Formats: sequence, C-alpha cells, structure tokens
Amino acid sequence: MTNDGKTGVYSLRRRRLACENTRFDIFLDDIEGADGEITDNYLVVAPKVVADDLVTGVAVLPVMDGRLGLLRIYRHALARCLWEIPRGFVDPGESDRVSALRELEEETGLSCAPDDLEHLGHIAPEPGIIAARVRLFAARRCSTVRPFRREEFGHMDFRLFEPDQVLSLHGKGEIQDSATLAAYLLYRIAPAK
Repeated sequence: MTNDGKTGVYSLRRRRLACENTRFDIFLDDIEGADGEITDNYLVVAPKVVADDLVTGVAVLPVMDGRLGLLRIYRHALARCLWEIPRGFVDPGESDRVSALRELEEETGLSCAPDDLEHLGHIAPEPGIIAARVRLFAARRCSTVRPFRREEFGHMDFRLFEPDQVLSLHGKGEIQDSATLAAYLLYRIAPAK
C-alpha cells in the first residue's frame, strides 16, 4: 500500500481479519510510515463486492415533476430516523448504472429511463476507515412503477419534497447522510438536461 508520493510511503506490515458478515470484512492493519513510525490495529472496513475504482455502492436522487424523493429510514447506529436518498450495494457482475436503477425501483417504486440517469460524481463515505466509494446519480423524470413498500429494514416512508424543503430538513437535523447532501448539492448546481 502506497500513497500518491506527496507525503511519503506507507506500507502494510500485517493485516488481520477481525470479523465479517455477508457484506463486509473488518480488518485490523499494522502500518509503517516512511519515517519508521508504526500504527497498530488501524481499522479498515472493506465491502466484499468492489467494482472498478473502489466503487461498492450507489446513491440515487429521484426527481419527479421537479420534486426530490427521500426515504425516511431508521438508522440503528444513530438510534434515529433520518431522510436519505435511496442507495445500496453494487451486486456482483452488475454495473453501477444498473445498480442505481435497481435500487431506485426496489426502495421507492420509481423508475426512470437509462438516459435520464445522470452521473453526479463520487463520494468516499468515511475515507479514514471504509475502503469504498459511492457513485452518485440523479434519476431525472422518474415515474411510478408501483407503490412504496416498507420491505427493507428501517425503511419507514418515501416522500417527494420541493428542493428548498430538502435544505430545510438538513437545517433541522433530519438529513445527515453525506451521500444525500452531496447528491442534493451537485444536482442543484448541475445544468438542467
């Protein structure tokens, strides 16, 4: 493991699998810096399925008649419900665009034409410990395929909001997810297509 050369070289001395589940491996790494300094037990969370360029997931901002779709989701780690855009893992052998359309429909009951799926960029959810990148999309001109169903753990509700309402939700602490905030901001500054 090396960095970009701007701050020296780091090498992985030892990696131990601490635990795993169906989606993630949790490692404890011992790392040596260029100056010989050792960092023991550096926590790394690594998704098991990784596409090109460390993309492991997608997040999709649904757009329907100028309004933006958000899911109300219970997040156990924070012990609260928050509003977020639909997101999920890239499945083995699946492109991130196909994953985005699949997640959009599974989580919201909405769909859009593949040409209306706009790439907004990438985020690293927590680059200090998670070995993953999420590709962000806006799904423009969505249409309803089926009603929203509470099928996934923690998914409570799905609603469409005016763009200014989304910013207000963040101001009230009801949106805290980095993918949601990044997609919202990138969508708002992107030229309309």
